[in-house]
Amino acid sequence: MIDVNTTSKTPTHFLRGVELVKRGRREFDIQSENWPYPTTIRFGFPQDRYYAEIWHDGMDWNSNYWVIEECHYEKPQIQPLILFDECSEREKFNDYDFGNLVEACLFFRRDALWIMSGDLGVATDLVWPFYCNTGEVKNEILWKSWFEHASQPPVNFWINYNFVPRAYWNIRRPNEKDWNCGNKETGHPKSLQVGGRKVF
Repeated sequence: MIDVNTTSKTPTHFLRGVELVKRGRREFDIQSENWPYPTTIRFGFPQDRYYAEIWHDGMDWNSNYWVIEECHYEKPQIQPLILFDECSEREKFNDYDFGNLVEACLFFRRDALWIMSGDLGVATDLVWPFYCNTGEVKNEILWKSWFEHASQPPVNFWINYNFVPRAYWNIRRPNEKDWNCGNKETGHPKSLQVGGRKVF
């Protein structure tokens, strides 16, 4: 049986992206009834030391965003990046801020795996101050998180902690109103008990 026997208006540089998404579903125990397809979000250049694309699938009521990455010329790998339990949460997330969050994640990931400068770019102003997580973990690498600022209502999702800078591993309860990400009373990375999987 041929899977995803269709066309896409969005090109991809990963020749076996569909199979990678199917593998990711099995490995991370994430369900989908919809076909995977590449989105327009990509980072870097093919055949460079780091290149990534965001793919999407899910159920009719939820939304899964996967990251397929190639690093240091090794074979492409897949991980879940951001999962929404309900499509309504994704719809609340305006495209500008969602795009900035994904780009910030990939910018950090490239730096962590390759460049190693520690520079987070403009995300230290545009993204990370408005991100928080509860410390709740599922599928070993996904944190229950939310994003909120004056023009973006609170939106809830799960995010792969491998794509979040350690300086922003700030654990807070959703009803707390202290938006200082350096709040020492609400958690510390060393207190997190997460399994984690080594990729690259």
